[in-house]
Amino acid sequence: MRQFIILSMLFCLISCKQGLDRRAANNVKIIEKNIGSDNYAQINTKSYSANENETEINKNNTPADIALTFINLYVDNCNKLKESLGILEWVNSNEMTTNQFKTKVKSIIDQAYKKDPEIGLGFDPIFDAQDYPDKGFELEIFDSKTNFIVVKGKNWADFKLTIKLVMEDNKWLIDGCGIVNIPHDKRSTR
Repeated sequence: MRQFIILSMLFCLISCKQGLDRRAANNVKIIEKNIGSDNYAQINTKSYSANENETEINKNNTPADIALTFINLYVDNCNKLKESLGILEWVNSNEMTTNQFKTKVKSIIDQAYKKDPEIGLGFDPIFDAQDYPDKGFELEIFDSKTNFIVVKGKNWADFKLTIKLVMEDNKWLIDGCGIVNIPHDKRSTR
């Protein structure tokens, strides 16, 4: 019975995280425009749907815009199942994250596989869960003083996720999400 549960869990994790499709990396086009000294601009999309085909990101978007676009593109990737990119491949190809975020994700996954080579972490560190709202996320709270953003599932309102942004080179970038670079007391509870 234990082996069946472990194999089922492994199948679920692998099916959501493996694949060779690189379309997710092309879903975001970074537009390098200098729009004065203002740190905010509008995102060029009508919604933050997880099913959006293409989202244009301007380097001066608000932190909330960046956070929603990032997490909903990640949902899109995970929804592709067998065609999705693995966590590390998706994060490393994403220009919306800091190098520190990329390094921390790799470290978390590597440490987990060293500890348990069969299962690894056992959950997605970006979602801080095994499951996720497959319709995407919407804004719940934005704390402009700390740049922590809480999003909630569109089809699962009790599923909340904390995202941290930082300003680097005059662009807002994702520096934390789920368990990645989010202090334990700031993580969303379920």
